[in-house]
Amino acid sequence: MFDVPFALLLGILVALLDLIPVVGSTIVGVVVALVALTVSLPVAAATVVFRLLEDYVLVPRIIGRAVDVPALVTVVAVLVGGALLGMIGALVAIPVAAALQLLAEEVLYPPARPGMRRTR
Repeated sequence: MFDVPFALLLGILVALLDLIPVVGSTIVGVVVALVALTVSLPVAAATVVFRLLEDYVLVPRIIGRAVDVPALVTVVAVLVGGALLGMIGALVAIPVAAALQLLAEEVLYPPARPGMRRTR
């Protein structure tokens, strides 16, 4: 479609490195953008825009739905966790955010009767 060289190899590289949370996507995004730059600047820009949309819109929504945390909270949690504790902080940020959200819900909106769990 865009005549990017080594498209199949780049696709396999993207699939493998996307399995590494946080940094995998960044590394492969830079590699793909540099290869796409050999075609033209608009193609490189399109790949960068696609990666950013995937990393900051699509992935947080999917992860947020999986752990029932809003997408914005997911993005902020990963950024704060990464800034505070590096890679480990970014990896544990989403489970910590989910636990904090659950704790806040239980404290702010306790079940109606003792022993009863609140349904969503």
